[in-house]
Amino acid sequence: MHHRKRIEIVVERVRADDVTDLLDRLGATGWTILPVLSGRGRRGVRLGGDLSGVLDNVVIVCIASEAVTARVLDASDELLGARPAIVSITDCTVLRADHF
Repeated sequence: MHHRKRIEIVVERVRADDVTDLLDRLGATGWTILPVLSGRGRRGVRLGGDLSGVLDNVVIVCIASEAVTARVLDASDELLGARPAIVSITDCTVLRADHF
């Protein structure tokens, strides 16, 4: 068992490539993008499925080392910018350390 960090980032779909590019530059070995079907927050209910996809959100999940996680936190201005985003970081345990 090996300790890592799980980084979850909720962003507008149109920003996903910028976020994953940043994760790659910061040394992340991988990430997964999941669609957000709906959600509710400070701005009320938000539904996905808009035909244009402009209003859709995604969740980007990345399992990373402490060092990569620290670099992500240091790059928070670039990650968040002035656009809406939610970032959470939690402890997790993985079975194969060489994958992360």
